[in-house]
Amino acid sequence: MKRLAWLTLGLVALAVSACAPQATVRTDVIPTLISVTVPTEPGGKVVLQGRYFGDGFGGGGDNSYVLVGANMNGEGGIQAEVTLWTPTRIEVSPRSARARASSSSSSGA
Repeated sequence: MKRLAWLTLGLVALAVSACAPQATVRTDVIPTLISVTVPTEPGGKVVLQGRYFGDGFGGGGDNSYVLVGANMNGEGGIQAEVTLWTPTRIEVSPRSARARASSSSSSGA
């Protein structure tokens, strides 16, 4: 009788755990920009605040970058150096984008 009770309890536990909610990762969420804060002095950081930025691998991921001066289709612009990347905040250095722009334009590109 004890065996039957344990077997029944095990089957019930298995059935309940199979119905438990599971975490899923969504990759189709569009990032939402809420605010942009520009630096008040030269050398400051531009701060982008919003939602669903992802972790961006701390700004080091190959697919994680910020374009400065791009149009709404992501065409043109210069890739800026990301100094901080969280799911709700990105900080970039506009000076790095300016330096890249001037070096590419002075090289005849």
